[in-house]
Amino acid sequence: MEEEKVAIIGSGLIGRSWAMLFASAGMRVRLFDTQKTQVDSALQDIQEQLENLQQIGMLRGALAAQEQLALISGGDTVENCIKGAIHVQECIPENLELKKVVWSAIDSFVSIAKPNVTLASSTSCIVPSKFSEELQNRSRVFVAHPVNPPYYVQGAGTSSTRGT
Repeated sequence: MEEEKVAIIGSGLIGRSWAMLFASAGMRVRLFDTQKTQVDSALQDIQEQLENLQQIGMLRGALAAQEQLALISGGDTVENCIKGAIHVQECIPENLELKKVVWSAIDSFVSIAKPNVTLASSTSCIVPSKFSEELQNRSRVFVAHPVNPPYYVQGAGTSSTRGT
């Protein structure tokens, strides 16, 4: 069976937490951020968190911390991150204009993802139709916003647009 891959766009707190959750389920994760140093910092933080969680017996999933960490890597471009993904999770700051730019980039690479790729935003206050209305693949876009802190609390709020 082929490994499932998830693309995470944005490697701040929310992106890191999503990466850890998907890896705990055995999925490969590619993290992208506009600054490579941000991804490097995220990978280091994720390693420390996973090791600490394992030490205190709170690590999720059947894989050890190092096995989960091995599933998470950085991508150097949005295209590289999305290629072959079954799910794309956008985790960038709450800025409508920035989201429009990022979602336009995501939309342009949907064709190299898996055929039924899902496209989610972690937005907490922007209605998804505001940044998806011009997208070719807007019918795939929905909001999946985690309850904070995402790794520790099992829950996410979801919403969609009329076309989803």
